[in-house]
Amino acid sequence: MKGDKTVNMRDHIKKCDADFRTRLFDIADGICREGIVRIISLSGPTCSGKTTAATMLAGRLAENGKNVNIVSIDDFYYDRDYLHELSLKKGTDSIDYDSIDTIDVEELETFIKEAFTCDEVHSPVFDFKTGVRTGYRAIRTSANDVFIFEGIQAIYPQITRLFRPYGAISVYICPSSSVEAGGEIFEPNEIRLMRRLVRDHNFRNADAEFTMRLWDSVRENEEKNIFPYAHSCAYQIDSSKPYEIGILKPYLENILRDISLNSKYYKRSVEILEKIANVAPIDSALIGDDSLYKEFV
Repeated sequence: MKGDKTVNMRDHIKKCDADFRTRLFDIADGICREGIVRIISLSGPTCSGKTTAATMLAGRLAENGKNVNIVSIDDFYYDRDYLHELSLKKGTDSIDYDSIDTIDVEELETFIKEAFTCDEVHSPVFDFKTGVRTGYRAIRTSANDVFIFEGIQAIYPQITRLFRPYGAISVYICPSSSVEAGGEIFEPNEIRLMRRLVRDHNFRNADAEFTMRLWDSVRENEEKNIFPYAHSCAYQIDSSKPYEIGILKPYLENILRDISLNSKYYKRSVEILEKIANVAPIDSALIGDDSLYKEFV
C-alpha cells in the first residue's frame, strides 16, 4: 500500500510539473511570435522560481531556433563586506539583498551595451556562500542572440530602463495561488517565506533566524518595487505547486528547531510548525531533476 501511495504521489508531482512546463513553454512560443526580441526580463518576488524558469525558457527558445544566454542579475551584487558597510551607514546590521543599492548598476549597464556590440562579454559570478565575486565567465555573442536577464531586480525601473533600447519583453513569475494541505490554507506570501527558509538554508548558508530577520524588509521592498509593476509585464505565470507544503515540511521542521525560545522569531517559527503539523510529508526524492522545485530543495 505504501508503495502505491509513493507511485501515486510521484505521478501527481510529475503531472503538476508538466502542467507548469506547458504553461511556461506557451509563453516562450508566444515570445517567438513577437518578432525580434533581444532581451527577456524574467522577474518576480523572492523564491518564485526565477532561476529554474529561466533555464526552462532558454531550452524552449532554443527549440525554436534561438541562441540564448542567461544572465542572473544577482551576479552583479557588490561584495558582502562593502554591502555590510552600506547597511551600517543606513543604521542596520543586516544586508537587504533585495535593495537596488546592492547591485552594481553601472557594471550591469556596461555589460548590456557590450553584449550587443562585442563578440565576447564577461559576466561576474557571485558566490552567496562566501558573499564575494569569484570571477567572471565569458559569453560569446552573435548578432541574433537573445539574453534572459533573471532576478527580482529585473522589474525595478532603474533596471528596466537599461533593457528598453534593445527590444525587451517582460515575464513575471510568482506563486499566486493558495495551497491547501493538512486542512490548512497556505497563502502565496507565506509559501514564499517557507520556500526561502529552506532555500537559504540549503544553498546560501543562512539559518532561519537570518532569513526571518530579513523577511519584513523583503516584503516591504516587494510592495514598493515589485508588485506595483507586475501588471505591466507582458506575460505572467503562477509557480504555486499543489504538492509543495508536503515537500517543505521535513526541511522546515529541521530548520526551525534551531530558533531558540529567546529569539524574537520564536513565535513565528512556532506558528509555521503548528500550521504544517497535520501536513503529510513528501520525500523530495520524488521530485524530477527537471522540476522547478529543485531550486528550493
